[in-house]
Amino acid sequence: MARKKRDTSEKRESILDAAIDAFIEFGFEKTSMDLIAEWANASKRTVYNHFSSKEALIEEAFNRFLRDAFESKNIEYDPQKSVEDQLGDFADSKMKLTEDPKKLGLMRVTLSAFITHPQMAERAVLFSDSQEDGLVKWLKKATQDGRLDVKDPELAAESFWSLFAGTFFWPPIVRGSVEKKQG
Repeated sequence: MARKKRDTSEKRESILDAAIDAFIEFGFEKTSMDLIAEWANASKRTVYNHFSSKEALIEEAFNRFLRDAFESKNIEYDPQKSVEDQLGDFADSKMKLTEDPKKLGLMRVTLSAFITHPQMAERAVLFSDSQEDGLVKWLKKATQDGRLDVKDPELAAESFWSLFAGTFFWPPIVRGSVEKKQG
């Protein structure tokens, strides 16, 4: 008789959430697997059953962040809506990342871990590069619809995100808070 495999995804997410909170509170280097187990109400063995190391935990935390970020930027092209409003929706999706203190904290901790563990940064870049950018897809559809004339949607999307990130994304990560610009 075959044993039924238990669904442990909820426990895995609980461990990941506890790790993120601990990393934000104490930093990557000072957070221990013991502390993560305690905060997740799990045994250390359970934590290791789900994540082989603290490095695996921070990488998965960052990958979750990236998946959420890419999902929030997966905005469908709407031929009934102005191009300006739709591009504003993309900008708003990026701004929401900087308005969430937990996401800012995670980005800060992850970046510091990447500085001291460059192999983790390399894997994160590979994961990020594997994700589809919703803006590229949107630009292609807007061009097909004749509302834009974008020759290189990948470059246009990269330029859009770079301009936006330099002004609104990186400063809060470095400073730790969002400064509202007076208009």
